[in-house]
Amino acid sequence: PTIRQALDLLEQEGRLIRIKGSGTFAAQPRVIHESTRFIIGYQEESKKNHKLLSTMVVSMEVEEATELVSEMLRLCCGEKVTRLTRMRRLENMYNEAPVVYTTVYVPLKLFPDMAQVDFTNTSFYEMLKKHELPVVHSIQRLEVRVPPVEVAAGLNITPFEPTIYIMSLGSLADGRPIEYSESYYPASRSMFRIEINR
Repeated sequence: PTIRQALDLLEQEGRLIRIKGSGTFAAQPRVIHESTRFIIGYQEESKKNHKLLSTMVVSMEVEEATELVSEMLRLCCGEKVTRLTRMRRLENMYNEAPVVYTTVYVPLKLFPDMAQVDFTNTSFYEMLKKHELPVVHSIQRLEVRVPPVEVAAGLNITPFEPTIYIMSLGSLADGRPIEYSESYYPASRSMFRIEINR
């Protein structure tokens, strides 16, 4: 009973994987994300945790904002945004499979040169700060979702594997929204640290 209890605890902590009919196996530790505690870029978070990050820019387009994006960024009908989609990998983690697939939308009128920036090695938040557009407030919503097919393919997971979906809206000091993002984290590879003070 003691061994069974210990194995149950290790499985709950994500250190073991049990497969019926095959056995119990050691699991690769999940990545602990802190974006739910701080307004922090993924590059900065990786450096803080001594992990080497690589970024692949999937697409960067200037387009007319959808109804949802217009509503989130408080834009008028027909206004344009820059849409940046990236996948992030951590060296020596999960056979180099991505740990997040994220798309961010920025009003073209606030950052007209964004599409000229190479975000492969450039921090998005640092670039906003450089253009005097620092994010000082963020609202986030977390859900467990089955990802769209293209996201599942990008993350190298099955279309039925759950992801942790985070919708985030970042604002400037004057309250204007500057970025709306949608991020998918494979649930099997991710944990989030949430800290609340009273």
